[in-house]
Amino acid sequence: MRRLLRTVFCMALVLVQGGANAAWTYMGHMDGHAVLIDRTSIQFKGRNALVWMLTNYSSVTANQLLSATTYLEFDCDKNKVRYLQFYGYEGQMQSGARLISKTQSSVFVPVEFGTLMKSFQQIACTRGPFFRQEGVLNKPPK
Repeated sequence: MRRLLRTVFCMALVLVQGGANAAWTYMGHMDGHAVLIDRTSIQFKGRNALVWMLTNYSSVTANQLLSATTYLEFDCDKNKVRYLQFYGYEGQMQSGARLISKTQSSVFVPVEFGTLMKSFQQIACTRGPFFRQEGVLNKPPK
């Protein structure tokens, strides 16, 4: 009986933890803060790509945040990005209480070459097993 309870408890613990975690991959530092991408969250909407980004702040922000997740939409053909959702947390890696929730979309802004956001775009907009050539991301659809 004790073994059965231990097994059920362990299975429940694995299920609870497994559903809440994203597969975050470190991308680099932006303004001194660690930035990560969830490659498993990439979805395509027509010619646009959607992906989650996590920022771990190096110190507490003015809004008392230590991490934030941002849902991004890339226009893969026009080389632009916009923010769809933003959530701020009191701890690193989305831990602690959620202090900020914004679900209003922003307008599309250009993605500049040589930036971390450009790396995000290239990962999110790549379809299939092969990478596109650099200039292909900027060509308008025919």
